[in-house]
Amino acid sequence: MHEPLSQKLAQIIRQHDGPEGITLNQLMERTEGRGFFLVIILLVLPFLVPVSIPGTSTVLGLSVVLLTLRLAFGQSARLPKFIGGRKISPAFREKILGGSVKFLRFVEKLIKPRKTRWLAAPWAVSANALLMTYLGCLLALPFPPLPPFTNSLPAYSLILVAVSTMEEDGVMIWAGYAATIATTIYLFFVAEGLQFIFVKAYHWFQHF
Repeated sequence: MHEPLSQKLAQIIRQHDGPEGITLNQLMERTEGRGFFLVIILLVLPFLVPVSIPGTSTVLGLSVVLLTLRLAFGQSARLPKFIGGRKISPAFREKILGGSVKFLRFVEKLIKPRKTRWLAAPWAVSANALLMTYLGCLLALPFPPLPPFTNSLPAYSLILVAVSTMEEDGVMIWAGYAATIATTIYLFFVAEGLQFIFVKAYHWFQHF
């Protein structure tokens, strides 16, 4: 049984409470690679609400894609230096990382290591990483603010898959798979609906 990430993260925040700070790469190193999943969670937290700020999902979704591709191909859990080498400000540590500790404590009540043998296999780690890459691509799609949930559904699916993989929960991971399927179906119908509206509007303008 490994140490809960929320406990490890709280310890790291206490140790680096001074002005010297800590970088995202150092955070991932000191959480023994599990901070890799923490960074993914941090990137998608702004999209847990039904309607988010337009444009941000594309940037953060592509960041998720880059991170998860590294995991899928067995590369080290590190961010490029211009991102991962920057010091985390005290305000960020208090507001974002502090909030993440509370969020992780809630999640850890539901998700825990169980039936993990197959999840630890290299092929399973790579497959789940590629699934998160796919969800990152869905998050990055430039949907308009309405209809709702076009960003939040990929975000929730990403968190389920990421946390289940991180905590080696071979039961809850299936909820992540189900959420991914539901998200795909929903976004497919949204895209079809938007295409129908666009075509109708185009023909209407042509007519006039």
